[in-house]
Amino acid sequence: MDRLFLGLATVFFAGGFIYAIACLRAGKYRHSTGNLISIVVGLVCQTFFLYERGQLHGRCPVTNVLEILVFVSWAMVLIYLVVGRTYRLSLMGVFTSPVVFVTCLMALLFPLDYEAASAAAALKSKADAWVEFHIGISLLAYGAFGMSFIAGVMFLIQERQVRQANLKTLFYSLPPMQNLNSALLRLLIVGMVLLTAGIGSAHVITASGNQHPIWPLYLIWLVYALLCFVNFFSGLSPRRLATGATVAFLFPLVSLWVIASH
Repeated sequence: MDRLFLGLATVFFAGGFIYAIACLRAGKYRHSTGNLISIVVGLVCQTFFLYERGQLHGRCPVTNVLEILVFVSWAMVLIYLVVGRTYRLSLMGVFTSPVVFVTCLMALLFPLDYEAASAAAALKSKADAWVEFHIGISLLAYGAFGMSFIAGVMFLIQERQVRQANLKTLFYSLPPMQNLNSALLRLLIVGMVLLTAGIGSAHVITASGNQHPIWPLYLIWLVYALLCFVNFFSGLSPRRLATGATVAFLFPLVSLWVIASH
């Protein structure tokens, strides 16, 4: 059943993206209700997938790369549904859908589900509330950083069209640049708060033998803290902030494999 739910989520995210692109090409895009419905249904399917895996493992379903990818993409969609409505960034769903679709497709097609059963058996008796909190809150932070990446890409596309005086149909459908910059700042702050909580919780986990290396989290925290610090005290231009958020997301992506391999 878990594979079925993951497959359905992949189909709905792909369908929502294709529908939204068709609306944009036809010049009929408004809030793309069809895309929003597809994203919500895809989120529900991802939730059922994670629930099935959680029942199988008896713990937070993040025992391998497959589950971590799905969890992070699930967090991205969840954060989009909050931030997108708050800042009226409806078109953010068009950019979010393909990212989540590719993530789910990779989870379906690539052999990333290695040693799930044995890993679950080894960790089930060792998991405690702090471990669950640490893993969950840290991956939610990854979701926030993923959405800051998408907001940054959207800003850079819009800014490039303005700079080149080449305003295409997509420009008029994108949210105002001020709204994108504001959402980007909020996402970076939310991600930093969540990651700080994740790192802090790692230090209260009792020595139970199930610890994983957290140095990648420190590195990611330093990268984003530097970005926020420079922006706060030096006032980065919106373009440089968007570029920084886009490039910085490479660190969480690489760290997923480092953490999962342990």
